Amino acid sequence: MKKTIISTIIILITLILIALVFDWGRREVKAPEIDLNASTTENILQNSTSTLNMPIVVNNIKDNQEVSSPIKIEGKARGNWFFEASFPIQLVDASGNIISSTIATAQSDWMTTDFVNFTATLEYNKASSAGPALIVLSKDNPSDNPDFDQSIFVPVVLK
Repeated sequence: MKKTIISTIIILITLILIALVFDWGRREVKAPEIDLNASTTENILQNSTSTLNMPIVVNNIKDNQEVSSPIKIEGKARGNWFFEASFPIQLVDASGNIISSTIATAQSDWMTTDFVNFTATLEYNKASSAGPALIVLSKDNPSDNPDFDQSIFVPVVLK
């Protein structure tokens, strides 16, 4: 009788430990929260002496510019923003919903600390999306370590 109770307790403890180990690495992935007063590329540029301090610059879209699908994005980013010559871009509406996502692609050697030109195209459903949104350009972070996460937000108006 005692052996059965002890065996049952050991099995329960083992099952709990296994469940904790398998759940340990999980984390919830959420769409970024939108702060319409967030530091945008334009605001950061105004507060810095040059683009030398910037990790990424969007050349063809200005803050609060009206855009429509497909959105062609061109710019330059430091080589460490890329992983395997790409980094993610998302289009997020004012409610925080991800409308579209794509990958920016380096146009030359990305294994540098210098700027590397990139291009990307975001497509979204014009019929169901209009109004303020954010283009979120995120540093590629294959380690998933949140300490290495960085993003630049470009507010746009979808038409």
